[in-house]
Amino acid sequence: MKKMMKTVLLSTLCFLPMFSNAMPTTPIKFIKGSYCGSFTGDMSKGRKFTINLGANQEFTIDTGNSYVASVVDSKGVILSDQSDSSYSYQYITENKGKHTIRMSGEVNSYVEFCAY
Repeated sequence: MKKMMKTVLLSTLCFLPMFSNAMPTTPIKFIKGSYCGSFTGDMSKGRKFTINLGANQEFTIDTGNSYVASVVDSKGVILSDQSDSSYSYQYITENKGKHTIRMSGEVNSYVEFCAY
C-alpha cells in the first residue's frame, strides 16, 4: 500500500515545481537539547518544510494522516525512503545544508521530524 501511495505521489512531483511557491513553507525547529520537532496544522493543500541537517544523518518523519512527497537535500538530490512502514519515513542524508520536505495531508495533520 505504501509503495502504491509513493508511486502516486512521485508521479505528481513533476507538477510540484509549478506550484511549490504557492505552498506554505514552515521551518522545522527543535527545542534546545531535543532531537525532534513537530508540526500540527493544515496540510490539505500541501506544505513545504525546511530543515538544516548535516551529512550522513538519520532523518525520520512520523506521520499520522499525511504523506511525504519528497525530501530534497541542499544540492538537489532527492533522498530515498529507507523505511517499510506505512506512516514512518527514514532517510540518510548525503549532503549538509538546508533540506526541503514536501508533504500533503489533511486539515488537521500532525507530523514529527527527528534527526540523529
